[in-house]
Amino acid sequence: MIEQASIEQLLQKTDIVDIITHYVEVKKQGSSYVCVCPFHDDKNPSMHINSIKGFYHCFACKAGGNVFKFVMDYEKLNFVEAVEKVASWSNFSLTYTSQKQDNKKSIIHILPTLNAFYKQNLAKNKEALAYLYKRGLNDEDIRTFELGFAPSSNETLRLLQNEQITQEEALEVGAIKQNENGAYASFINRITFSIYDHKNLLIGFGGRTLDETNMAKYVNSPQSKLFDKSRVFYALNLAKDAIYKQKEMIICEGYMDAIAFHKTGFKNAVAVLGTALGENHIPLIKRLEARVILCFDNDNAGLNAAVRSAHLLSLAKIDGKVVLIEGGKDPAELVASHQEKLLFNILEKGIELGEFYIRSLIASCDLNSALSKQKALEEVQKYTFNLEPLIANSYTTLVANLLGVNINDIKLSKNTRKISFINPIKQSKINNISELELLKFLYENNETIGLFKLLSTKEYFLHQDITKAILEQKNFEDPSIRELYEFENIKNLSNLEEFLYAICKINLAYFNKLKSLNLKQAFKKQIYNLLNQNLEKIKKSYQNDEVFLNHLIEVLKSVHFLDDEESLELFLNRLQKNIKDKKVIHYNFEEEVF
Repeated sequence: MIEQASIEQLLQKTDIVDIITHYVEVKKQGSSYVCVCPFHDDKNPSMHINSIKGFYHCFACKAGGNVFKFVMDYEKLNFVEAVEKVASWSNFSLTYTSQKQDNKKSIIHILPTLNAFYKQNLAKNKEALAYLYKRGLNDEDIRTFELGFAPSSNETLRLLQNEQITQEEALEVGAIKQNENGAYASFINRITFSIYDHKNLLIGFGGRTLDETNMAKYVNSPQSKLFDKSRVFYALNLAKDAIYKQKEMIICEGYMDAIAFHKTGFKNAVAVLGTALGENHIPLIKRLEARVILCFDNDNAGLNAAVRSAHLLSLAKIDGKVVLIEGGKDPAELVASHQEKLLFNILEKGIELGEFYIRSLIASCDLNSALSKQKALEEVQKYTFNLEPLIANSYTTLVANLLGVNINDIKLSKNTRKISFINPIKQSKINNISELELLKFLYENNETIGLFKLLSTKEYFLHQDITKAILEQKNFEDPSIRELYEFENIKNLSNLEEFLYAICKINLAYFNKLKSLNLKQAFKKQIYNLLNQNLEKIKKSYQNDEVFLNHLIEVLKSVHFLDDEESLELFLNRLQKNIKDKKVIHYNFEEEVF
């Protein structure tokens, strides 16, 4: 039998898009991926794949689930067989209960144990704390980014032993290394930076020495079953929400730079782990649907990294720009020296990725003769011939000016292919954004379901299947819940006030679309319309936001449950008078009416 913890770890590690690609052709569309559904006679790409949430859903036949369910249904395997199939493709070693696992912990718990140990040690290490404070960090930053301190090798080995973690397990997750002299800790006398993957799994650490004579200033966890630095961004776990919202990500050079950006308000910043951007980073960036700002130091290492990264991103059809920091300072130094405004100004500038690469390429060439200019052009063409014709040809004027030649002598595209555009799948239901935003809030804050039932009803909603599933507290196994997360451009309602405002809007929309109304419905429509038009004005009558929200809840509750024409008419008249007189809207309705 496979250990449950091992199955969960595999699910965290596996990219569902990669696995489904083994069976059918998958294409990018919007913020998700699509393919022809293999579970019915599908002529169009009806199946959507959400790589972040880890599920697939067919809008036509309603097939859906996680990666194991797909393999089970496609290959007619049982659950264990499907898990083993996914593990083999993911180069993952499963753990079975039949093996001698007495008193062993799943390897997924080893790094969090080590992280807690490192964080405790930092609180006791004055030198490490002094260094971090000097770099402009405070205690809140240290907590947010889970910084720690790795002590001597013997102390770390002793911890692992006390936690009954074997050397084999510790080696498997990169907690220790081994040479001819035996095992030793991967991090010794270093400040530690916790590294999480895009699914919030702790997979490794970075370490910064306090010994300035140490040539290896920064080190990362060794390559392991969990950790591959070529596929990871530091701080992505903290930045991904801002990236989704802004559709833009800042990629910088190091841990401290990423932290500095977050401190300054750029919550969409991440860092590469000691290397330039690589091929393995591209799928992750594409899943995030993000425009990229490369922000590197203006030294040789930074310039080289920027050139390589700009080349890679532009060929992958990722939009973005390059920003180089002048003056020999990095973002962390600017923030530590209270020059945050300079950082804002720097990010406003920048050069588009393709233009930056072309300028760098031509700048490295000798342009003293016509022959050398021709060679420089050929170098540029090696790049632009791999771009879409429309994009390649947009650089014609730039290249002609940089080479000092006639624009008619420049050809940057092999052909002029006709550009085709993929039409999005037609959805059978109206995409009511306000409704979907409310439903998403309701699903992610299920403690508000009880309140919702007092203020509105499923019948008011266009997406009644989704509403019903949420009210019944279904999860991603339900196709309606999966559908909710396939709609694009849905913002997150941030608080109760936005939730109540959305209820007012949706309740009104229901009565607006009724072709004929009885008198009770007409009164309710007028009340909701009055509220929608005056909510901000009503709010100004209150000195306390909490009281305003409580009163608004009582009003919405009364409107929803009042069921006779006389009471509704009286309610409408008093509400109009309250708003006109700029008075609070709450009163004990029953006492005043009856």
